[in-house]
Amino acid sequence: MINARQLEVLCAVIEVGTTAKAAELLSVSQPAVSNMVRHIETLAGFALFERERGRLIPTPEARHIAQEAQHLFMQQRRVSSIIDELRDGTTGRLSIVATPSLGQIVLPPVLASFLEDRPHLNVSVDLGHTDQIANRLVSGQADLGLSISQPSHSALTVKPIAQGQLLCVCPEGHEIALSQVVDIGDLSHTRHISYSAETPLGRLIDSEFFRRGLRRRYFLEVRHTIAALEMVRSGIGVALVDSFALAGRDLKGIAIRPVAPAMPLKAHSATSNLFPTSRVAMEFQSFFRRHVADHLQDVLA
Repeated sequence: MINARQLEVLCAVIEVGTTAKAAELLSVSQPAVSNMVRHIETLAGFALFERERGRLIPTPEARHIAQEAQHLFMQQRRVSSIIDELRDGTTGRLSIVATPSLGQIVLPPVLASFLEDRPHLNVSVDLGHTDQIANRLVSGQADLGLSISQPSHSALTVKPIAQGQLLCVCPEGHEIALSQVVDIGDLSHTRHISYSAETPLGRLIDSEFFRRGLRRRYFLEVRHTIAALEMVRSGIGVALVDSFALAGRDLKGIAIRPVAPAMPLKAHSATSNLFPTSRVAMEFQSFFRRHVADHLQDVLA
């Protein structure tokens, strides 16, 4: 069986015509090339060169072998390039599942920046609530989860990646906008858009109302802050919205106010302990953590 190194020597001799020049091209000794040529001919079982006045004239069979070897060399270069790209995280596949406010608002500009130097990376993005994120990760259907509420599953590694908070949003000119800080109790006296008690944000807000001895009242129920924000944008009412949903958005016509008591939030990343986390997923996790603060800076200022 002729190996890749022997084919490389054969092609070099065909290209330059002498073992001396081939040896110089390959940075080896001339006797080593001569011995290799004789060994290749022995393995092949027929002559590959005609000797003529110190030159080696390749036979048609040798040229045919060399032509086929070029395909092998091309594939070797391709494999080597792929290995380099995988090492550098510039190719491969990345599957992300995120909660809506992160996946629809924060993720796109961060992902766009990440992909600038990775044009061959194949990316899949899906949206889901916290339990769906956990299920996708532990089943191996996703590499990385991004969630505001912390996923609780023993097979996940969960890390905080960004600090945010709930903010009160209302149409400009609304009476709520007259307050520099909105007391959550005031929300019960206006057209309050809020979240189902079954959702993580609904439970968080209920706990704050409970601490104040109040009962949360609202007239329109949604499941996601993106929906609440659009309802406010349409002038329907007032809502508590996480700062992640506001990052990078056109907020013209909307007033944003901090609330009392403050309700801080953390964004989390999650990976599965049941499957190896790819290099590119780990790189994006770090990249997202570094860049997400920039998208929140204007909102929290």
